[in-house]
Amino acid sequence: MTNLCTRLVVLFATLFTCRLAAVEIDISKHPTIGNLGATVQVVALLEPKCPDSKRYNNASFPKLKAAFIDTNKISYTVITTSFLSNSMPAAIALLCVYTQDEKKTDADLFFKYLNYLYQVQPPERQNWATTDTLLSYAAKASQDIDLKRLKSCIESKRREELIVQNTALGNKLMGELHTPTIFVNGVKIENKDDTIDYEKLQTAIDEAISKKNS
Repeated sequence: MTNLCTRLVVLFATLFTCRLAAVEIDISKHPTIGNLGATVQVVALLEPKCPDSKRYNNASFPKLKAAFIDTNKISYTVITTSFLSNSMPAAIALLCVYTQDEKKTDADLFFKYLNYLYQVQPPERQNWATTDTLLSYAAKASQDIDLKRLKSCIESKRREELIVQNTALGNKLMGELHTPTIFVNGVKIENKDDTIDYEKLQTAIDEAISKKNS
């Protein structure tokens, strides 16, 4: 019995350690806001047509932004993926806005477009991610978006290769990519009911901040 109990304890400890194992995520090519020098890094993998990504962004992200991003406690990065039917043009459009200026990227403009897209996101079954619709959303999201450049970028599929890489990264990190998925300093936050449990995310960030400050 003692040996069995010992084996069970070791097995539980091993599983717990694996579940909490941190992974390295390169954010250099992805839009990041907040404190870029923060010791706590939060990374979100999102899909533009995913209704669960929409729920997370509209319900949890505003709280995350007010508590941790606007207060410069963390850096926050979005990695744009595409695995749902006909979502690639929307993913491309997001990164086209991010890289609109050839001399510098614009994370703030990316987030304005992303947030507007999720506010008005039609049902997943609809083929809404067309060039005309994406341009219409962009015009309403921010007057700083250059619609002519965006149209050209979408039609040329200029950012498609990076999105394919992002999606492959998600599959590598998880075995099978699902969104939204959030990592806090490389540790995955487990989803609840197909989206993010904000209280669990908040606790993980608070613990990461405390750990870095201790």
